[in-house]
Amino acid sequence: MSTTQRKISDAAVRKATGKGWNAWFALLDSEGADALPHKQVAQMLHEKGYIASGWWCQMVTVEYERARGKRVLGGTEKAGFQIGVQKTLPLTAEDAWNLITQPEGLALWLGTVSDLRWEKRAAYETAEGTRGEIRSFTPGKLVRLTWQPPGFSAPSTLQVYLTPSGDKTALQFHQEKLASAEVREQMRAHWRQVLQKLAELVEAR
Repeated sequence: MSTTQRKISDAAVRKATGKGWNAWFALLDSEGADALPHKQVAQMLHEKGYIASGWWCQMVTVEYERARGKRVLGGTEKAGFQIGVQKTLPLTAEDAWNLITQPEGLALWLGTVSDLRWEKRAAYETAEGTRGEIRSFTPGKLVRLTWQPPGFSAPSTLQVYLTPSGDKTALQFHQEKLASAEVREQMRAHWRQVLQKLAELVEAR
């Protein structure tokens, strides 16, 4: 997220609320906040005891909406339309990482690719025609890449990251630079389906 879009630093929100931005975004995703109006999200943060300050409830809600593409003014212009989805899996972070980087799980979210190099600036193209480039890579935590399937006139940016909690891990997909609100909703449905397929793969093992 650009600095023009985010006015409050990660350090500031962590000091005031006990969590950084990514932790708040993951928690709100788990509460289904992406489908709720602004007022209900802010109320939920207060009523469930997550944040005592009404002002901080509002600020966390606003930044969450920006991160998930629900606010498209200002800084979101640079990133285009955005979406974020997540699912908590009954896996350690290590096992969740193996799930998304090994061939069977990789095929479910990226596609069939036999020569992918997990390193910065490595280009890839799947058998299904999706192509892009690895932009950043932190083993066990996140991968950020460009993602351009057939039919996309320009690449989007896709980030896949893990948030561990004991023997469970939240797997999150965040996508930027989508062309329109319609494409955003299509991608939201797509990544939710991907997460469900990954969960089913875990159950089948």
